[in-house]
Amino acid sequence: MATSTDDIRNSMSKDVAALQQEVSRLQKMISAQGTEAYYELRDRAGKAYDEAAPRARTAVAQIKAGSTAAAQAARDNATATTTALLLAGAIGFLAGYMLGGATQPEPRHWWR
Repeated sequence: MATSTDDIRNSMSKDVAALQQEVSRLQKMISAQGTEAYYELRDRAGKAYDEAAPRARTAVAQIKAGSTAAAQAARDNATATTTALLLAGAIGFLAGYMLGGATQPEPRHWWR
């Protein structure tokens, strides 16, 4: 019986050692694949940035030019700008007042 138990232990020890080696090999393989994926993703991101940066600069310049033109138009036509903003504010206030008053529930008294 002792021989059989020793044989089983030796066999299990060999199996465990083989599994440990296999796990180690798999960890190294996954690590190598992760490193490769990281470098590939980094290269793709760099290329995407390099392609998008000039477009973004152009868009920012166009937005700046448009906002400058709008600001200049507002300065040149101050009366019309003020009137338009006041009218928009008054319409918004009236719409909010009407919607807010229409949704008021009936007041409930604490004694009911």
